[in-house]
Amino acid sequence: MSYLEKAIEELEKQIDQLLSPYRKEVELLDGIPGVNKSHTFIAEMGVDMSVFKSAKHLASWAGVSPGNYESAGKKKRVKPHKVTKL
Repeated sequence: MSYLEKAIEELEKQIDQLLSPYRKEVELLDGIPGVNKSHTFIAEMGVDMSVFKSAKHLASWAGVSPGNYESAGKKKRVKPHKVTKL
């Protein structure tokens, strides 16, 4: 168990070193309620948001945009997409 704990600690140090050029982005992401793994966000999406047409496209890609399903004036209940906890 101690070997695994030490390996995890070493990996976390490496991640921190690799994220050092993105401190501003990490701080911004950490300010969002519910985001506790900003390094996962950066690893998945990168820091270049120009690849997304808008914030809505980014939210949709991440699976966090709410759906608005309505037919014949009746709103249908829909579950949000399952995403890994960030």
